[in-house]
Amino acid sequence: MTGRVKPAQPRNVLERRCNVYVAILKSKPNTGSLREEYRSRHDAYWDEHMDRLRLAGPILSDDGQTRTGQILLINADDKATAEKILTGDPFVQAGLFESWTIQRFRVSVEAGRLA
Repeated sequence: MTGRVKPAQPRNVLERRCNVYVAILKSKPNTGSLREEYRSRHDAYWDEHMDRLRLAGPILSDDGQTRTGQILLINADDKATAEKILTGDPFVQAGLFESWTIQRFRVSVEAGRLA
């Protein structure tokens, strides 16, 4: 026994996981009313694209209440497709974010297991 932990998933599953992109979005300040105006459209958009989301959620300030951004892990064939998916989000189209980046991401640990 070498002490090496075996991958939690077969190799072909790991290769599919390599097509993940992390989107990090920085919120504009004072956009709460605009966020509420576009909330139902945003939710409907991601309901239609749920198969593309691996993980998503707000980045919060230290008080745990104030949204300062958002992180999404997007399943996509390439970066251009991930960008197209992200820019289709009504929150992005409404201008709720002052900046965003997308980078390729490899999942190495998931739910306490090596991937």
